[in-house]
Order: sequence, then C-alpha cells, then structure tokens
Amino acid sequence: MAKRRKKRRNRVLCFAAWGALAALLLIGGWELLLVPRGPAFSAQENRMLAERPALSLRTFFDGSFADGLETFLSDRFPGRAGIIDFDRDIKQVGSFATWEEYARVAESNVAIMAEPEEVAEEPVVTPRPTRTPAPTSEPAAEPTAEPTAAPTPDGFQGAEETPLRETAAPTPVPTEIPMPTATARPTKAPVELSSFPRELHFYLLDGETKSSAQVQSRNALYTETNLFNAYASLLPEGGVFVMTIVPNSMRASRVLSYTDPRGMTSEIEPFIHAVTADNVTALSTADLLSEPLIRGEYVFFRTDMHWTPYGAYLVISRMLQEAGETLPPYEAFPKTQEHPFLGTLYRDSHSKQMEENPDTLDILTPTHPVRVRRYSTPEKFEEVPFIDPDANPRDRYTVYLGGPKGNWTVIERTDREEGAPLKTCLVISDSYGLCTMPFFAQAYDRAILYDPRYYEKGAMGSVADLIESWGVEDIFMVAGEGNIYGYPFYSLCNRQF
Repeated sequence: MAKRRKKRRNRVLCFAAWGALAALLLIGGWELLLVPRGPAFSAQENRMLAERPALSLRTFFDGSFADGLETFLSDRFPGRAGIIDFDRDIKQVGSFATWEEYARVAESNVAIMAEPEEVAEEPVVTPRPTRTPAPTSEPAAEPTAEPTAAPTPDGFQGAEETPLRETAAPTPVPTEIPMPTATARPTKAPVELSSFPRELHFYLLDGETKSSAQVQSRNALYTETNLFNAYASLLPEGGVFVMTIVPNSMRASRVLSYTDPRGMTSEIEPFIHAVTADNVTALSTADLLSEPLIRGEYVFFRTDMHWTPYGAYLVISRMLQEAGETLPPYEAFPKTQEHPFLGTLYRDSHSKQMEENPDTLDILTPTHPVRVRRYSTPEKFEEVPFIDPDANPRDRYTVYLGGPKGNWTVIERTDREEGAPLKTCLVISDSYGLCTMPFFAQAYDRAILYDPRYYEKGAMGSVADLIESWGVEDIFMVAGEGNIYGYPFYSLCNRQF
C-alpha cells in the first residue's frame, strides 16, 4: 500500500515538473514572438537592448542563433525593469553607492561626485545622402515650398496646474512680449578640417591648469555633423538649427572643489559650429554657465544630475536669440516650488550630506495658456497636463510633461487668434530638455518635443517627413553630455530621420 502511494506521488511530481517545464517553454516562446525584433533603448541602463536574432540554417548550425537568442532573452525577459529597480533599491538601503567628497562654495552647497566612465566611441550611421548637404561657404540648400501645419481640433481648455507643496505667487507679467523678426544669417567662412586638432576637449579650469573631462575625435564629430546639416536642410528660408551639449551636475560641480576655479570651456561646439552649414549654430553650455557657476548662482542641482530651470533659462535665452526670439525675465514665468527636492543622485546614494542640503525645484509654466498632446501615431494622441503632479516620485524632475516619454509631444498656445498661422519649433532632447519646454512654448505658438530614445518610427514614420508636415520653422537640440557623446542617442536620431 505504501509502495503504491509512493509511486502515485512520484508520478504526480513527475507530471508537475514536466508541466512546469512546458509552461516555461510556452511563455518563452510566446515572449519571443511578442517582443519586437527591432531595436529598443533601456533608459535605466542608457544602452541599446539586444535584438531578436533571425533564424536560418546557417545561423542555427554555426551557433550564432543560440548565442543571439540567449542574449536577447536575458535583455527582454518579462519584469526585467522591475528587477533592476529592486536591485537599485537594495543598494540604496545598504548605502553601497556613496560619494564622500562634498564642497561648500559661495552661497550654495555642491556635491562633488566621481566622474562616470567615458563612453567608448562607436561607428555612426550617416543620414540619407539626398538630404545631407556638404558643409560649404555658401548657404545650405533649403526647400522653397511652404510647409503645411497639421490640423488640430479646437475647443480644448488649457490644463490646470496644481501647485506642489510650497507655492510661490506668480509674478505679474506683461501682456505682450516683443518677438523680433529673424535677420539674414551671415555666411560662415570656409575652414580646413586639418586646422583643428585631432582630439577636441571639454575642459575644467583650475587657474591656468586645464583638466580634460571629455574628449572627442575630430573625425567622429565631423561625421556627426552630417546629421545636423540634414535636419537644417529641411527648414524653410530663415529657419535655424541650434544645438548645445549640457554637462551633468556631477562634472560641473567638480570645478567648485578647485583651489582657483575658473569654470568650464569646450572645444567641441566651436568645431561643430565651424564645419556645419550656415543655418546651423552650436553654442557651448559649458562656456555660457561658467561665470554664473563660479558666482554661486543656482544653475546646477546638488542632489540631481540635471541643470536647474534657471541654468536652462540662461542657455535657452541665448539659443532663442539665434532664431530671432526673446524671452521675458525668469521671474515673469508663473512658478511653483517644491522643497525639499532630492534628485536622482540622492536616490542612487542616500547620501546624508545631500539629505542635509536639499535642492529646490522651480516648476515653471508659460505665461499664456497651452494644451499638450502626446501622439502615439500621426492620428492618435492623448491630452496630458503641462505639469504632472503625479510624476514619478523617484524622479521629481520629470513633473514637466510627465517625463521623457512618447513619440511626439506637442505644446500649443490656446489664446491665439482663430485661424492664425502657428510659428512652430522642434526640440530634440532627452530629460535635460524637459525644464526647457516652458521657454520654447513661450517663444513659439507650437513647440514639439522629440526624444529619439522613445520614438517608434514604425508607428509615426520618418521624423524628416513630420518636420515638413507640421511646418517646423526652427530646430533646437538640447541634450546631456552622456547622450550626445553616447552612441545610442545619436544613432537613434540617424535611424529615425
């Protein structure tokens, strides 16, 4: 009797084991079929995930399919993002990731972090040749046809913004903001590539000493300028492409620990500016924010990797001047404040020093009412608030537009005259561009945000075609150094062009 019961139990366990194995195989096969073969970007790891391998007799027998499948499944298995977050939380509890150095400078306390590892240089994909004019002393070729603005339904009321925690009363603003018309741009003088050094640096300055904090190959950068020229060639007459690279707060703050801090300077943007078409301008955020940083102005966060909205304002004001636009004073923007604000650096370290010296997050909106639509296809969109009080609690910087997500986010002024033309700009950016959108939405009737890491070309089509169909007149590229210098961001800009 006992033997019979034992046999029955073993048989049940055997069936259960085989059933579990079959279920795992079915789930794996189902996941393999459902996950798209194309590229995907992991914002958590700032890298491209493995693509689903193609099965053929050759790849099956030479073993490359098995190797590719193993890498693909390890990158795409269900719940992977949650596991990464859980691992990060465990590290926070144990405070394994800490930064010991801390400096108090001028009127602000600035956390000094270890510099991240440099991103290895990767080959880039050039844009479509038919849209890429070669740099020349003559103005870049531009389309003559008038672009057509995409139709948008009327009657939407501007989203109401909810103050977060402490609220600052908005400063009265003028009823009209002067917007000068753009003037003719000068023709750039021709340059020889060999007149620039083979390596171009981003320096931190300590007295007369230069410390190279970033280095880029001249030839690799020159290849990247093809993309900037390609975007600029799509613009109508008078349209400009203006770009900048934003240092992260960890790198910028290191200057303040020096004996004789002199700020930052970059050779990279001047090179880009010199070798691109006449309607392309490259401005150096490092140079523009050096003096305010040394004076102790609040241009970079202490506990977050991003620049502050005030730091962004100083740079975006200068970028808009290149397009013939001006902004009202920073104090004129309706503003609420969140204090204390502890950003991503604190989230990943739980540093006691940061906790004792929290930041204040300014949350700005344009002075006029706007509506925000996030498009998933050219015809399908959802209306979202300009300020999302329910944004990710782990990253409060993303209260602007709910964070970096979606294919095509359109911010449109709603108090304009019925039927009036919409002056439109495109902002190509990562998370550093979120706090810039109040300024672009202030200067333009319609500001469009495009983050190439979250764009789906299969759903939206070519970005170049959208630029033309939406009547984009000017383009701005604002992104953090980790993405501009990193292969994925630039590669995705190329692939989706």
